Amino acid sequence: METLMHALPTVKPGDDGEAVETVQGLLQARSHPEVAIDGRFGPATAAAVKAVQAWGHVTADGIVGPATWPVLLRVQ
Repeated sequence: METLMHALPTVKPGDDGEAVETVQGLLQARSHPEVAIDGRFGPATAAAVKAVQAWGHVTADGIVGPATWPVLLRVQ
């Protein structure tokens, strides 16, 4: 599982594209309806990522990487 998480992209504020849309869809599924699925990692997405990170007990830095993907995917 760890290898798979490291294969996923790191997604951070300022990014855009399909990976951001994936993060935004997962955030909506995790009770963050304020996040639009627009493919742009802006302030609302960053705030929701930080909230999910705090909930999942990982560093709340707003960056979706190997520690945050399992929280979003609920496989931790």
